[in-house]
Amino acid sequence: MASPDTLARTGRPDWALMTAIHDALRRDLDQLIHTRASWTAARTRWGIFHDHLRFHLAAEDAVIWRPARARLARDPHGLALLDAMQDEHRLIGPLRAVTDDAFTMDADPWRLRKLLTRLQTRLTSHLAHEEADALPLISQIMTQNELRLIAGVVRGTGARRAAVTIPWALAGASPDVRRRVRSQLPASARLLYRTVWLPRYTRSTPPL
Repeated sequence: MASPDTLARTGRPDWALMTAIHDALRRDLDQLIHTRASWTAARTRWGIFHDHLRFHLAAEDAVIWRPARARLARDPHGLALLDAMQDEHRLIGPLRAVTDDAFTMDADPWRLRKLLTRLQTRLTSHLAHEEADALPLISQIMTQNELRLIAGVVRGTGARRAAVTIPWALAGASPDVRRRVRSQLPASARLLYRTVWLPRYTRSTPPL
């Protein structure tokens, strides 16, 4: 996601945080499907994943797809792409909900793995479609101020949400991605990430 400096320098957004979030969603699902960790650890990690997926899809609906629809009112191809993005969100929702119910009801591992695999298939297809087609289109049609708003909402408009999103998204990310995302944060947030957010995430997140 783009900082003001990045936008001023290149004239286009840097989607580093968005793609880091997408990769973290992929990572968590893959780990949950293949985990041999305890039930308690798996359920805790599902709760973390579920919260981030719910927040991320809601943020995209609010600050990307709805505003873009008005901008593309006379572009049938663009509107069809937005329809596809929102339809894919609606298909993900029921799979997320039924998997959450299965964790709540302590379903057997075979059923959980089957549900997680179905969710993985649906979600990874959507993320790939969004990255290949939708984000380039959004880069073209949204203003710099709108792109900054998107960055803030996806990251978390307040420090409380950013404190959760940033360390989760960067866990397991490449050094280059971590550097790019951290460079887009204010100095105060970079300090908090290093001294508070990352240590807290590491302590509270069980490995799978």
